[in-house]
Amino acid sequence: MADQLQMAVDVDGNRVEVFVGDLFESGARILVVPCNTRGHMAPDFAERLEARGIPQPTGAFEPGQVVEVSAPDSRQTILLAAVVTDTGSAAQLVRDAVRRVGEIAAGIAGDTAFPLLGSGAGALSPEESLRSIAGGYGFSRPSMVPRVYVLDRSIFERLRKLSLSSTLDPEPPSSSSTADPAVPDEASATIPPVTTSGREERREESVPTHTDGPAAVDELGRQGFAKVLAKRIREARREETENSKRVKDSLAPRGGAFIVHLHAPWGAGKTSVLRFLGDELRNPATDAEKRCVVVEFNAWRHQRIEPPWWWLMTALYAGAVRELWKSDKPRAAWLWLRERLWRSKGGWPGYLALLVVAGAVTWAWQAGWFGAGGNEELFSPDTVKDYVVTAAAIITPALTVWGLLHAMGRWVFTTSARGARRFMANTSDPMRTVQEHLADLTRWIHHDVVVMIDDLDRCKGPYVVELLEGIQTLFRDVPVTYVIAADRDWLADSYANEYDEFVSAGGGPGRPVGYLFLEKTFQISTGLPQAGKRLNDFWGRILRSASVPDEQALEKARADAGRDLAGKLSDEVRAEVLANPGRTPADQQARLETLAIEMVGERAQQRNKHTLEPFQQLLGRDPNPRAMKRLVNAYGIARGIETLQEVNLADNHLQEQQTALWTILTLRWPKLAGHFARYPEHLQYVGTADPPTTLPTDLRPLLADPELHDVVHGKGVEAALTPEFLTETPLR
Repeated sequence: MADQLQMAVDVDGNRVEVFVGDLFESGARILVVPCNTRGHMAPDFAERLEARGIPQPTGAFEPGQVVEVSAPDSRQTILLAAVVTDTGSAAQLVRDAVRRVGEIAAGIAGDTAFPLLGSGAGALSPEESLRSIAGGYGFSRPSMVPRVYVLDRSIFERLRKLSLSSTLDPEPPSSSSTADPAVPDEASATIPPVTTSGREERREESVPTHTDGPAAVDELGRQGFAKVLAKRIREARREETENSKRVKDSLAPRGGAFIVHLHAPWGAGKTSVLRFLGDELRNPATDAEKRCVVVEFNAWRHQRIEPPWWWLMTALYAGAVRELWKSDKPRAAWLWLRERLWRSKGGWPGYLALLVVAGAVTWAWQAGWFGAGGNEELFSPDTVKDYVVTAAAIITPALTVWGLLHAMGRWVFTTSARGARRFMANTSDPMRTVQEHLADLTRWIHHDVVVMIDDLDRCKGPYVVELLEGIQTLFRDVPVTYVIAADRDWLADSYANEYDEFVSAGGGPGRPVGYLFLEKTFQISTGLPQAGKRLNDFWGRILRSASVPDEQALEKARADAGRDLAGKLSDEVRAEVLANPGRTPADQQARLETLAIEMVGERAQQRNKHTLEPFQQLLGRDPNPRAMKRLVNAYGIARGIETLQEVNLADNHLQEQQTALWTILTLRWPKLAGHFARYPEHLQYVGTADPPTTLPTDLRPLLADPELHDVVHGKGVEAALTPEFLTETPLR
């Protein structure tokens, strides 16, 4: 691309040329590409280098190290500069790297082109980066002028403020006349003036404005987590279907309800995960996987209209028609027709009234009520008057009868929520009718149905309990999967408030009565994985740009990983990923996702059961089948989350046991587990009589519980939980 704007800036006595343009199309002899000390770089840089046949290096770099690489058919020299560490970047680190670039460039004829090193994930400001490049390059090659390329015109305008005395463009455009309206106006920030000593006297920066909607592009590794959940949901539905076939349950020919709880505090990204999960379920990765019909239900928007199951029923039908219309129009039309025919059954009082009226009119006509004699004209004024009077005498009472019958026989599915309540009050067994119709709907849809319920943790307690209990009881035997994204404490408190008179009959420290209801409600309960190191990159990106990264490279890498690792067992995939983690960040993420998905498959689940055999004694004094199933489900997803975050890729046996212990602790004492996740150092007080004052009063008795002691210290197994494990684990 042609350079749109260019200028020369004098920074601390060093001259730098700044261009608005693409670094890789600059024509410079030497290109400098930033990376971190692990060899990772931004996806756009990695993709451009890969297109030139330059693989991303593996191994560790020293901070400030510069490595020379050359493309097979390129006249340009590419220098990789390690200017970002795990803790970010620094001006001195960039300056040192640029000095090394200058030393290498001294032996190569031609210009050197830089991006703003360290201003992305390294979190340096554009001004700091430019000063560091100017100072480092001027130290090594004082006679040469480095070229710096930026894509964001507002950043260009910011850098212009560093020096207005010397420009290369004849009439430098002002920020008000040339700024791209699609780019946030960062030029309006007050730029720190530069003194002769190079010190900043004042600094005040602006940042872009960001919306708070759910993410459409995966920046925190949540899409891989959604893939793991989608795989587990499909496996669970397949297991339910096979089990129901073996027992030949007539009420649930394709299995029963399967309820998944995705818990995290407000703002953690639950809605974004639901969006990614919906995309995964709608678009199966292989031909062997079925396409699901995904129905979205926002509980908060409907909580003022009762009963809640009525809106859920309506949303299921309407959402299924919309989904099928995109992929299977004949099936959508068939569903619409079957629903209309079913609804027509509820109109029998009206049909009966119309038949009665039609029969009465016919009888009156035959009896001569519409004509006094054969000699009179058929449509004379007198006969027309007789017609009207006679018809009114018949139709008026008929309509009255029809209205009464219709009010008594109208179905809930053809009327409003008020009609639903009237239906409940006037029908001897309304729940059976509703249940049977929902079962019919799922058969007519002919796909696995997944209902995404969001914002339940914004609803009032009675509504929360009524909706969840309706799913458990009314829809229990209907093969629908429900994914409920809500804060766990909110749901537990809703149950506790509704059943406060039974608090003494159940629950206990670290596991109040509300959590017992949640345990009975959900087959799978999982938190969002911690973003880890990705969060630092995300923070740097939102401070500097309102745009999101390009996902094309990641999608291509996912396709390549799926092809390369297809048909292999989880152990084989793990060995392959360890031996070849991938050249680019996109490759590495895609291969980790493939391994994580394989680890929640059917074969991996069998292996998990073998791994978990020694842990049965830690499920309680009298473990029930539900507790065992929940452990198997939760452990499989936990290992998938760890894999996505590059934790225990080597399948270390002791680390696996630690993961199992932590999973048991979160299942048995979720409130205490939440406290340990925030304060890992408090784990050392388990089994002591002197708990810290920061430990909540209701949790203190648990520290002396011998069963908790057995779990934390790994009774009967080789591993034990440690504060270090809790600090590093991505599980919450």
